[in-house]
Amino acid sequence: MLEDKQVIVEITGINHDGEGVGRVGGAVVFVPGTVPGERVAVQISELRRNYARGVLLQILTPSQHREEPACGLSAQCGGCSLQHVAYKEQLRLKTELVRQNLARIGGVAGANVREMIGMEDPRHYRNNVRFKVRRHSGGVALGFFAPESHRLVAGMENDGGDLCLLAHRELNRVATAVREILENSPAGVDLPAEVMLRRGGTGEIMVVLVGNKGEARGFNHLGLRIAGIPRVVSVMALTRAGGKKPGGRYKVLAGRDYILDELDGLVFRISAASFYQVNPRQTGVLYRQALEYCALRGGEEVADAYCGVGTITLYVARYAGAVRGYEVVPRAVEDARANAALNGANNVRFFRGAVERVLPEHVAVGYRPDVVLLDPPRAGCRPEVLDAVARSGARRVVYVSCNPATLARDIGRLARLGYELQEVQPVDMFPHTSHCEVVARIERVKG
Repeated sequence: MLEDKQVIVEITGINHDGEGVGRVGGAVVFVPGTVPGERVAVQISELRRNYARGVLLQILTPSQHREEPACGLSAQCGGCSLQHVAYKEQLRLKTELVRQNLARIGGVAGANVREMIGMEDPRHYRNNVRFKVRRHSGGVALGFFAPESHRLVAGMENDGGDLCLLAHRELNRVATAVREILENSPAGVDLPAEVMLRRGGTGEIMVVLVGNKGEARGFNHLGLRIAGIPRVVSVMALTRAGGKKPGGRYKVLAGRDYILDELDGLVFRISAASFYQVNPRQTGVLYRQALEYCALRGGEEVADAYCGVGTITLYVARYAGAVRGYEVVPRAVEDARANAALNGANNVRFFRGAVERVLPEHVAVGYRPDVVLLDPPRAGCRPEVLDAVARSGARRVVYVSCNPATLARDIGRLARLGYELQEVQPVDMFPHTSHCEVVARIERVKG
């Protein structure tokens, strides 16, 4: 019986969670905190039919790529699963993960995958961070849950002085100020379950207090005090529906219900519920790569599926004849239309509704884009979307993905629909984590 045993494991790779991967007696073993090339002693903590999971006991042969994490809480927090790996090696490992996904899931062996584009300084890059809030040691702590638990790892315990090594320094400053306000709030004021912070490239900051249904007493008082923090222009409350119901209701506590961002000469309005890339320094890299893959000459018709607040839509609209954006989130569509007006983009139209419904409807009545941009959530594209792309006859697909596994799956489906993967460019939007962003150029080859 492998479970509860201590074993020696040779780590040969990492998985999509950043855990080291090895084998013992033919069984795959995942070991957090290890680096490929290491020989380690492991306590098997979980045994399943197809794999086992272990706890690192001792590093017998360390990797030359191992380094001391900059954040003393990284091993507990779980948010930075690769902080113990030298950054150049992180880039290599994640590039290899993209290749493996394309081969194993997409059936594209030997794909043209370029080396991942990294950051010069891979710290304090996040413009969006969500802290859990708890009573802690007689005060209030902001932090993150440890992996697979509700145990708070309090950022205030970090020796580095910042609540989070990945969060922008301004967000760390605001988070500390919010924590002090929560600690000194009067009796009868509920503690929010979470505090969400967003920062635009303009320097404007939004604070969202997240409470459960019936647990938002005194949020108006908190909002007025938080609005006094420098650079905070928006304070919102999100009251969650409760139970198993998703979403909730947003309310303005102070200031505006949006912040403004700037990117390569464009201005964007961002609301609390709208998706926006979390790494502004790499977002420009990502979008410029997507634009290059579009290969626009000025007169093309472009469809942007899953367009969010219209960032990529407006980015490519400067070089296209006309662009249609498709998005299911109502407030994101409102922001997208406002952003088009802010930037004087008269060749853009936005359509609200599920992409898998609206895009096929447009194609059915004759819509024929030359280029289709796909930027879906982690679950990837619904088959109806890819089928509509093929029926439209689009000669080129540019796919932006935050999940190489679902990207590979969808590339496999597009191959069966007459398209061929030409090139993939990974971009490291999430240093020190196992996540990455990928841009793929896909061309129609038949039909």
